Amino acid sequence: MTPLIWLAVGVILMAVEIVAPGFIIFWFGLGAALTALLSFTGIIESEAIQWLIFFASSILFLALWFGVLKKKFHPDTEDDQRDPTLFKLRGKCISRIEPGKPGEVELYETYHGLTRWKAESSGVIEINDEIQVLEASGIKLIVKKGEGR
Repeated sequence: MTPLIWLAVGVILMAVEIVAPGFIIFWFGLGAALTALLSFTGIIESEAIQWLIFFASSILFLALWFGVLKKKFHPDTEDDQRDPTLFKLRGKCISRIEPGKPGEVELYETYHGLTRWKAESSGVIEINDEIQVLEASGIKLIVKKGEGR
């Protein structure tokens, strides 16, 4: 393939990352751009070697990002791992919750049109105790005992 085609593929893949979650496709776009550069300079001419460089560099960029750079430039905090639309929503327990035994909660605000949800907790939460949502696990909420409204 020509360097121009590799560059176009790289730009398209990097642009697709704007609408695709996960920050994975970008690294394949960068691999294509690197392949375009090496092909343009004449370092690689064989199409088989171009494909090898493309895949190897893309995987290397992915490993470098997820293994080293992501932790350095984007340290995860506890809140980053949670859905911001439901994190910290409050409500009350309407069915006793125990570790390993889900119960039910009623949120003070609706979420996806619902106020009643199945819920799990790492501790015991009694009926009428205030709760705070930590995150969702499938169709259940993970909650903790919270302070009053």
